[in-house]
Amino acid sequence: MAFLGPTELKKVLSDKLIITDGNGNNVYNEKRVEEAAYALSLGSEGYRTDNKDRKIEILDEKSRTIEINPGQFTLLMTDEYVCIPKDKLAFISIKAKQKLKGLINVSGFHVDPGFEGKLLFSVYNAGPSTITLETKKPYFLIWFSNLESEAVNGDEYNGKNHHQGQKNIPLDYVDVLKQGDLTSPKALYDKLVETKSDLEKKIDDKNRKVLNNEYILKAILGLFVAIFIRYLFLEVPKTYYIQQIENKDSTITKLNKNLGELEKKILYLYQRDSLKEVKPKDAKDK
Repeated sequence: MAFLGPTELKKVLSDKLIITDGNGNNVYNEKRVEEAAYALSLGSEGYRTDNKDRKIEILDEKSRTIEINPGQFTLLMTDEYVCIPKDKLAFISIKAKQKLKGLINVSGFHVDPGFEGKLLFSVYNAGPSTITLETKKPYFLIWFSNLESEAVNGDEYNGKNHHQGQKNIPLDYVDVLKQGDLTSPKALYDKLVETKSDLEKKIDDKNRKVLNNEYILKAILGLFVAIFIRYLFLEVPKTYYIQQIENKDSTITKLNKNLGELEKKILYLYQRDSLKEVKPKDAKDK
């Protein structure tokens, strides 16, 4: 098995309907031959896993580009319709310029003998930045290798290879990609950042509540201290002085009472002594 060189590649692609428009017209362009490979361009369809509408994007004159964000998976279809001869095996890849940005082909690396249809590339952006691709621009490469014998491609092959004759992105792939979240490192990182932000927010809210409760407790404690100090320095002395005054009044009352009793006793003694002095005189006069 030997790969076709530039000379053989140009001859085969110009003589046979290998690079076509899908309607049987040869669209081979000699300027697209790069060393031993032919450059295929991006077609008019693409599907991104982070597309909010979850629909296949149409690339045309109004919307010529598709942006593949970091950590996102994307389906891309070639503009050219390829027809692989039965005596050849093709190998596909992405140009190095896009690879160096982090774009990885994860869909496979060969095309079977006898395949006909537009090529579907599944790519993943493993880089740190958004990668922008433009329709009709060459981003994909295809190599051809001769087989020692032709592959047998009958109805059985056409029935097994569901990509045979494809011109659009299959909807069953799109439906599968719509289900669930993409578990890419970037997606996991974003979730961790989001979870961290939510956790920090909850912690901040909790700390805020704790601080508010602490402030309320301090305010209540300060109020109790103020009441205690007021009671200690105002109410207690007041009560003490009131008690002292009440005790003094009680003492004065007792003194007044004792003085009254003393006056009564003195008056009694005085009256008694007066009576003693009066009686002898009366007796002498008699």
